[in-house]
Amino acid sequence: MSEMGNGYVTYMGHQWLTIEGEVITVGIMEEALEELDAIIKVDVPAENESVEKDEICGELETKDGSLNIYAPVEGTVLEINTAVTENPELIHEDPYSEGWILKIEAANPDDIKELTSGANYDN
Repeated sequence: MSEMGNGYVTYMGHQWLTIEGEVITVGIMEEALEELDAIIKVDVPAENESVEKDEICGELETKDGSLNIYAPVEGTVLEINTAVTENPELIHEDPYSEGWILKIEAANPDDIKELTSGANYDN
């Protein structure tokens, strides 16, 4: 299992984010995964679909319920990690590297500044 290193932003208490320019990668923190049984399905929007800041944009379905995935910014889904949609357990196995879920291109640079100005940004 890989470690969450520097440069990660904690979001909504259970998601991690990395920010490269205007692209934000979204994943689930290992601590949140410890509370979940096996992930059965990853439900995320399609590439090029719009997402709204702080709104639910997907979910992880598990044997004992679901965990919502929130969009940290308003923007467009740039890329979906098809490896986790085909093999959801990859999120448990390697949450900070191979187990990322989706990438969003921010529509508003101020949204990124807001994410990185908080005390939760560790760079």
